[in-house]
Amino acid sequence: MPVRTILVVEDSPLTRRMIRRMLEQHGDLAVVEASDGREALEVLDTQVIDIVLSDLHMEPMDGHGLLAEMRQHPRTTHLPFIMMTAQHCPDSIRRTIGDHRSHYLPKPFTREQLYAALHRSTPRRAA
Repeated sequence: MPVRTILVVEDSPLTRRMIRRMLEQHGDLAVVEASDGREALEVLDTQVIDIVLSDLHMEPMDGHGLLAEMRQHPRTTHLPFIMMTAQHCPDSIRRTIGDHRSHYLPKPFTREQLYAALHRSTPRRAA
């Protein structure tokens, strides 16, 4: 039984499929998909999600728009958020995503880099 549910927000079906495969190999993750920020907000309204893994560049709502909307709503303001992008300006990305619940994952990435980002983003559970 999955321990955490990851929402993968990515406009490329091929990239979503690749990320889903990487995550499913982890063993304790369930994966839900959305093709853009608006679709992701619909998912967040109807399902329990533990971590959001989102691409930066999407239409009609990009990763920045999704993150801004999430941080305005009590139900999603606490969720860990990982921004994926091929844009290689890490300091700018970190400033834009801005808070301790948000992280940056440069594309392309390996399965190990993805798992490390999830580990950094996962709140520590009390024993």
